[in-house]
Amino acid sequence: MGGVMKHRWAFFILGLSLLITAACSGQSPGGNISAIPSPPEVAPAPAEVAPVMAGSGVGSFFAINEVGLGPNGFVALTNFTGVPASLAGLYLCQGSDCFALPEVVVEAGQTVRVAAGDGAGHEDVVATRAAFGDLRPPDGEIALYEAAEAGGPGRMTVYFQWGSTPHKLTQPAIDAGLWVEGGYGPSSQNATRLFKVEESGLWLFDEPQG
Repeated sequence: MGGVMKHRWAFFILGLSLLITAACSGQSPGGNISAIPSPPEVAPAPAEVAPVMAGSGVGSFFAINEVGLGPNGFVALTNFTGVPASLAGLYLCQGSDCFALPEVVVEAGQTVRVAAGDGAGHEDVVATRAAFGDLRPPDGEIALYEAAEAGGPGRMTVYFQWGSTPHKLTQPAIDAGLWVEGGYGPSSQNATRLFKVEESGLWLFDEPQG
């Protein structure tokens, strides 16, 4: 009887040794590979970028790179940064005539237009009937302000004038370092659009075709 018990213990210890060896070597007792696959690597979802809001220097995120002239004119604003930014709290002004921009998020690199008229024929219009005065073909100005307090324009961040100089906001633009004294973009009585050439930074104007 004692001999039988010894044999049983010997088989038990041998079997246990085989199981431990198989577990350490990645094999089952029968010799088949049973490696456990590693879980697939999952790339983390990109974090959603919150738009920059007014009061955070958001006015400096935008450039004026095009102005449509006449009663159906417009001002084009481009977000030249790498993050979305809201127009809320910003003002477009010509002289003392200012228009509060809507609460619209402009994606990075996107251009939107604020129309003086009904916006017909223009792309990406975010506001119409903007009360910043007539965008006269012979001469004019336009400035972008970031509101310092609710209800009124504050810090000027962008300025452009065309046809002649000075205008009402020219000196504040010079004082803010946004404009050079004596400078203005070319235009004419028949101009329909002013636009900035990206490569050279020069302003040019279009006239009616035909």
